[in-house]
Amino acid sequence: MPKAILHIGTMKTGTTSIQAALANNCDVLSDCGYSFFGPPMRHSSMLQPALKSIEKNTDNLIISDEGLWHFANTRRSDTAKLAELLSGYDVTVLIYLRRPDSFLNSWFQQGLKSGTGSGTMTEFLASSFVNTGLQFEKLIANFDMLFGRGSVRLRPYEHPQLHGGDAVSDFLHTVDLPIERFNIPKRSNETPDTDDLLLRSLLRRPSDHTQKMSAQLDKVEKHLDRYGYKGRRYSLLTREELTRLNDTYKPIFRTLQEKYGGGDNSDFFQSWANPDDVNEGLLGLRKTQEAIMRLASIR
Repeated sequence: MPKAILHIGTMKTGTTSIQAALANNCDVLSDCGYSFFGPPMRHSSMLQPALKSIEKNTDNLIISDEGLWHFANTRRSDTAKLAELLSGYDVTVLIYLRRPDSFLNSWFQQGLKSGTGSGTMTEFLASSFVNTGLQFEKLIANFDMLFGRGSVRLRPYEHPQLHGGDAVSDFLHTVDLPIERFNIPKRSNETPDTDDLLLRSLLRRPSDHTQKMSAQLDKVEKHLDRYGYKGRRYSLLTREELTRLNDTYKPIFRTLQEKYGGGDNSDFFQSWANPDDVNEGLLGLRKTQEAIMRLASIR
């Protein structure tokens, strides 16, 4: 039976870099008997014609789309029909999981960078879409049921546990592909420093600024481009938020480790963030940014 590797993310676990490495090395994949299908590949209407295009010498598949996780059970994905299409394959559902606090912080800051996410961390944490993506036990159990018991393979997105210290090397190692033959491109989706992201979120916000005010804000943005502090990245979670996340998700990941394995620690991850290490002083800009956003929303 041919194999199918269904890589479904999750977000902020090196997915873009993995997809770039696979897309740039299709010749190597073909030599190894694989066809690669990247995003969007979360719906049967996309996968079905792709399967018909497979060449005879590439019987095995690698399908990668983190939307399979984040849009599960919505109209944007029909996982049950995908399972039917792949019924003739020995499917491995490969899922990379990041520690929840790090995952949420990175996801929010990526949204600030692109301008497509929630305006503030408080809004982000309250989002129903965000919380749906955190239903780890429910979503993983559903994939395990649809694609066959034992089909799920979990990997911790944690530097000490990644083969070679990065997601691409770990992915290739996990699916038993020859790492030395792959030409691996530079890492994608670099996140800028946290202060810069918060400040730019205010500058980008549409408002009824006067022409003079807009001109001054343009100067601020140009200053950030030229002189802005580079390299300071920190978590925007408060001590209370971090404590709540640890209390909620540490037991869940312990259960996932017991059921599916994947980590080299009983808690799945080697370490969990300590709320006592939160530097409240660094959160001052978050509080100011949220206050300005609130004022702007009631004008």
